[in-house]
Amino acid sequence: MAETIQKVVSEITRGTRHPVYLLHGDELLSKDGAKAIVDALVPPEQQTLNVEVITEDRDLASLPVRLRTLPLLGGSKVVVVHDSKAFVSKQNLGDLAKKSLQAWQAGDAERALRLFLQAVGAAGEGEGFLERAGRGELSDPEWERVLGMEENPEAAPWLREIAGRAVADGAAIPEATGAGLAGIYEDAIQRGIPGNASLVLTAEVVDQRRALFKRISAAGVVIDCGVRTGRTGETQMNPDRAREKIREMVAAAGKTIAGDAVTSVVERTGFSIRALESEVEKILLYVGTRPAITPADVMEVLSNSRDSSIFDMTNALCDRDAARALRALRGLLAQREPIPPTLGRIASEIRTLIFARGALEQKLEGTLDPGMAYGTFQSRVLPRLQKKVEGDDGSAAKLLEMHPFRAFNVLKGATRYSLSELVRALEAIHETDLALKSSGSPEDLLMERLLISIIGGE
Repeated sequence: MAETIQKVVSEITRGTRHPVYLLHGDELLSKDGAKAIVDALVPPEQQTLNVEVITEDRDLASLPVRLRTLPLLGGSKVVVVHDSKAFVSKQNLGDLAKKSLQAWQAGDAERALRLFLQAVGAAGEGEGFLERAGRGELSDPEWERVLGMEENPEAAPWLREIAGRAVADGAAIPEATGAGLAGIYEDAIQRGIPGNASLVLTAEVVDQRRALFKRISAAGVVIDCGVRTGRTGETQMNPDRAREKIREMVAAAGKTIAGDAVTSVVERTGFSIRALESEVEKILLYVGTRPAITPADVMEVLSNSRDSSIFDMTNALCDRDAARALRALRGLLAQREPIPPTLGRIASEIRTLIFARGALEQKLEGTLDPGMAYGTFQSRVLPRLQKKVEGDDGSAAKLLEMHPFRAFNVLKGATRYSLSELVRALEAIHETDLALKSSGSPEDLLMERLLISIIGGE
């Protein structure tokens, strides 16, 4: 059965426990939730003897014995396995690749590499694939089959960097062992876990069609940590949970934070808890002994990073704010960000706005109140986007693939442009690309002219 962490912990404190718990989704949320469950099952003073945290690759064969070994001084026994690969299948390779890309964008190269190699191994690929990927030579079918996505300007730098690092480091590609691992878990559950023992698993990516997932759902508890949209692979927090997490961290440090400052942090981290925690820690270090965090503090700390500058630029495009867009562009240029990926991000944002413009015309009568609250959007507008209408070209469906908060902001941005303006923007991007390659004009000047042209509607 599917539950929440809070409900499960409450049940345990009332005496209801289950033989197996699976927490999947955001890595840190899952591990925090697992710790809360373990703390509820076994008092902290008993955990040294009664709780075992094992490594799946090395220790899983001994799982049945560990579950049946009684604690030396009595009490409950818990075995914990983090980052399980038993739920990975060829059908959800794209989820692993997407999570690797998200980790790379959040600056977590180690996690990005681990998830990428899991996808490569599960697909049955080897070193040749890594070498081609590092050189940017993958075919379109390989992008689709192994990474579950089409080649695009946002993902291409990630793939070259991660695959290149894997080759340079001689990283080992894990074997496609999902089915074998799952068999050990299934056997342990089928034989029966002792009444005083529990198995706690965490996994970032799960294929809910696997027999193991269904068996755990029937025999124990499955907790979805972070999935809010119902789409495969979506493991980000919703905005309310992100805001709550920020306030928890700030309060734990004995400080307060202004509402506008919370909103700025949420927007810049995209609701990834790993990125969110990292950025809040930076802000806490920056404010030092001051008791309150202001919006100015957030801007000072987060506006200098590459991801924040890119976010500021694309957000300014949506808001049709030329001054902010130019400031963000200059920040990227000052950080020596290569021009081609930056141009690619601008093109990607314009294409997204075109989809949003199409959804506005087909599903929302061409308009959206720019002052609408996000909660109102969720309750009133999202259902309208999901309805089938005659002449639907799929624009709304592409929006629904996004996180709802991202779709909310993109739709608001689309109200500020006409479709003809957005089409002309794509033409201007193409012309700028050609000029960058052949004209010899200064790159910064060409890029600034492009932004002014798009935002000014020239």
